[in-house]
Amino acid sequence: MSYPTRTIKNFLKIGPKEYLRQLLYIGDTKFGNLVGTDKYGNKYYENKEEFFGRDRWVDYAEHYGDASQIPSQWHAWIHKIKEHPPTSDPPPSPKYLSPHTENFTGTRKAFRTYNTTAPKILAWEPKLYAVTSVQGREKKKFPQT
Repeated sequence: MSYPTRTIKNFLKIGPKEYLRQLLYIGDTKFGNLVGTDKYGNKYYENKEEFFGRDRWVDYAEHYGDASQIPSQWHAWIHKIKEHPPTSDPPPSPKYLSPHTENFTGTRKAFRTYNTTAPKILAWEPKLYAVTSVQGREKKKFPQT
């Protein structure tokens, strides 16, 4: 959070429920105009009164969003590569453009290659024996090899 006056002003504008939700998910409170929504449900906002670099932000559809969930058209707008959002100035979409997919690195959906080679190092498996106590005497049973 930047300044207490800014935080109090945002609290009064957005209300206590949205204030707590923003603190929980983005770690800051923001108030701005809704610029648009992408096909994945992410909402994009802009506030010209904020500091440079903090005046455009995204509210992810999922609670724990990732930057790779932003399509390329919105990525260009949010990073100030383009002046106007894709809702007012839609970019041309070429035929060869594939649909947007997020980066799955570090998740269960991450790509893993299929390995057909045998491992070069075998894991050591210790030979265990059982200890039994009969009338105060210990008997050891060694594994048969």
